[in-house]
Amino acid sequence: MIAKIFRGLLTLYRWIRSFFLNLLFIVVLLTVLSVLFSGSETVEIPEGAALVIAPVGDLVEERTRISGFGDLFSGNPADSEVLLSDLLEAIEIAGRDDAISAIVLRLDALQGADLSKLQDIATSLVSFRESGKTVYALADNLSQSQYYIASHADEIILNEMGSVNLEGMSSYQYYYAEALANLDINVHIFRVGEYKSAVEPFELNGMSEEARENYEELLSSSWQLYLDGVSQQRGMPPEQINNLINTLDEQLAGVGGDTARLALESGLVDQISSRPDMQGYLISQVGMDMQSGNFLQVSYERYLQERRLPLDSILGGDQVGIIVASGTIFDGEQDPGSIGGDNLSALIRQAQDDENVKALVLRVDSPGGSAYASEVIRQQLLEFKDSGKPLVVSMGGVAASGGYWIATAAEEIWATPATITGSIGIFGIYPTFSQTLGRLGIYVDGVGTTDQAGAFGLGRELPAVTQNAIQLNVENGYQRFLTIVSDARNMSTAAVDAVGQGRVWSASAALEHGLLDDIGDLDDAVEAAAGLAGLNQYRAQLITAPLSPGELLLQNIADNWDISAWFSTGTDLMSAFQLSGIFQQLEDDLLQLVKFNDPNNLYLQCFACNRPL
Repeated sequence: MIAKIFRGLLTLYRWIRSFFLNLLFIVVLLTVLSVLFSGSETVEIPEGAALVIAPVGDLVEERTRISGFGDLFSGNPADSEVLLSDLLEAIEIAGRDDAISAIVLRLDALQGADLSKLQDIATSLVSFRESGKTVYALADNLSQSQYYIASHADEIILNEMGSVNLEGMSSYQYYYAEALANLDINVHIFRVGEYKSAVEPFELNGMSEEARENYEELLSSSWQLYLDGVSQQRGMPPEQINNLINTLDEQLAGVGGDTARLALESGLVDQISSRPDMQGYLISQVGMDMQSGNFLQVSYERYLQERRLPLDSILGGDQVGIIVASGTIFDGEQDPGSIGGDNLSALIRQAQDDENVKALVLRVDSPGGSAYASEVIRQQLLEFKDSGKPLVVSMGGVAASGGYWIATAAEEIWATPATITGSIGIFGIYPTFSQTLGRLGIYVDGVGTTDQAGAFGLGRELPAVTQNAIQLNVENGYQRFLTIVSDARNMSTAAVDAVGQGRVWSASAALEHGLLDDIGDLDDAVEAAAGLAGLNQYRAQLITAPLSPGELLLQNIADNWDISAWFSTGTDLMSAFQLSGIFQQLEDDLLQLVKFNDPNNLYLQCFACNRPL
């Protein structure tokens, strides 16, 4: 009897498994066929339409590559990333397109973005407005980063139940020293640099005074840039914005707790309105689409699909190559979203061997990482320069530590006004768990032929000779860093050491200290590279690793379908499975340690440099 029951359950299990596998196959097949047969669809752009820019996810220099259907259906970061270059290209083309009369910003779903990227978009919007066209920003609510972009619109219309959430900038992180001690985990730390705070979370229970001083100065500079940008566009003194934040409770009390009314009366927005009234207002400004009953519009994604020139129509001719180096630096090969020393070196060689590429701009947006991989990349860049082609570095939101190490190879280093750079320092970190295991009754014992044999077993304490050797290696790495910067920037090693020690700098301070050549955006760096190459007629060409046919198909599916919507229940059920902030940060910090793969265990990294605004 029991055997029959179990056979029945097994049969049922097999039927259910077969059913869902077949269902998944059908869904995937239909999706693939749909993408294949809809890829050549022509996008109609109504005359006088508004270009709708409604980015969803984090603003990035380079998208994470989707490598399989598992990534596609599992909430992979690539599903919530927006390419900065796509937004800038769409705005630039629309500015000279007679079919586009305005831009409508819907920024509610824009997530993480550093100030440098926000400034790039803001600059593009200002150029668009200078062409005589109008920018409208519509929002239910606006975060601080969203508001920076919205403030560069001609009109900001906020939902009558909405708010503008400004709070200032901060740098807070979790410190694990006491927790590690309670768990008897011994974290061996080796570093050089008074300000090299990357390892502080693992050795302290709070921020050191040196780190506090450094980040207070850095945040003050960045916040002033934010205030100046908003103030110039909205006609509000920076002190008024600061006062609004610092006395928020008093300000809200004066309007009966109505956040939308506060935003209107303080001058942060121009109108408060309901969604239907917003739509009616835009219809009155740009015209009605008779089919949908909405205002005339085209999304920036579909607009680029139609207006972007096909690659085969622009091949050939003199080029300034652009290679994006975005993310943490690791040894070997890495997927986009991180920098692999081998991957990036291969792209640099590709640019070197391409006769059409007359100069190269390396776009660095990285807090650093592996010292070994950073040097592999720098050596490849030096080889590129030896070929006679000019090399310029354009820094994005952050180019610190290992990011600055690779930047030193350039003939010119450009940074945006909001770039965070410097962090000239080096560290090593190695945890051991012998005491933790001992508490569980687990011990490590054995024999070795030397004092260093088996030294790096996680269940053993590091021998003194090994600890001393690592510290000497770290100190040698720091001296190498000083020498590299000294030779590249024509500074004495003493002068480099004075601005080094792991200290992080704003772009303006870095320029003053001789770590940069100029401040400007990517276009400025491209123009500088063209000038060094003596080019009058040229085009900028992004150089990337080609996608495999399978990866290209998956990327097309991700770009054309909202996969996550298929699994939505109309509630925020999935949020119940997301880690809370403290555990998410802990996971991120520990994941960095797990992914570190420098063969010498030496790292050039600024952990706090790439926090989004």
